Amino acid sequence: MKKKVPVYIIEEHHEAFIIWNYAIENKLISREKNRLVHIDEHSDMNIPRFNSSINDLNSDIHKIKQFTYQELAIASFIMPAIYLGIFNNIIWIKQNHKKTTRKGSTCFVRSYNKQGKRLLSGRGKDSAKDNSDSKTFKFYHKTIEALPSNYGKIILDIDLDYFSCSGSPNDNDEIIIEITKDEYIKFNNDKYHRLRYLNLGRIETLEEKGKYFYVINYYNEIYPNPLKVDNETIIKRINLLIDTLQSKKCNPAIITICRSRYSGFTPVDQWEFIENILIEKLKEIYPITISNTSGILN
Repeated sequence: MKKKVPVYIIEEHHEAFIIWNYAIENKLISREKNRLVHIDEHSDMNIPRFNSSINDLNSDIHKIKQFTYQELAIASFIMPAIYLGIFNNIIWIKQNHKKTTRKGSTCFVRSYNKQGKRLLSGRGKDSAKDNSDSKTFKFYHKTIEALPSNYGKIILDIDLDYFSCSGSPNDNDEIIIEITKDEYIKFNNDKYHRLRYLNLGRIETLEEKGKYFYVINYYNEIYPNPLKVDNETIIKRINLLIDTLQSKKCNPAIITICRSRYSGFTPVDQWEFIENILIEKLKEIYPITISNTSGILN
């Protein structure tokens, strides 16, 4: 009887950091030097900066959960895992890369003064004099057709937005934050207010019934994004993924599936459709079991 492959369904992608550490502690994956196949419209390889040190986690799952929700973002959770040694090989699978890499790039990540609060990364070998906490890894940009064959045991990580993506969801849904009258006046009287330079998008103010608000990313028009595709294309993409995983003999130890529905990167009217078909197709090639993540993440 084949060993079951646990599937962990998460809402947003930084939660994969918790799942990977949970899998290590439960001996589902190796503690270090794993291969990650990251199937996603986005690389999620941003380099984060923390207020608390990643070096203090010490495999404590409670600390790891707290660190994830307080310090990590949905685009900056892979580098911390590399820094901890969990991965030394990353394959990023995207529908259309500007440039693919057959041999991959040799990269490094370490922390400033080995404090574990500010991660630093670059290409090539780390040339810093004191690089004792530095980790070297290989990073590949590939399409699904170029996935290596007989790659051995992998960690398979799938974001539903790989199959259809909203594009930039922040442009489609404004955020309204109540502020004081003083802040309202200050912002409107200062054309160089710092908020105008934080890359938050469009910011304006609103006064309504004696209350004051920031309105972020309100636009009169919403435009279609070419990354969002129809259901027929989604099915074709899922079938191609499944056929490739099978033909290339990919052997996942665990699978994480990220919905990305709250962040809005997976279209709200498609995420459930994508998830249901993907899981049914995965069952055709792997003896998967859907694991309850509520007890792990909460």
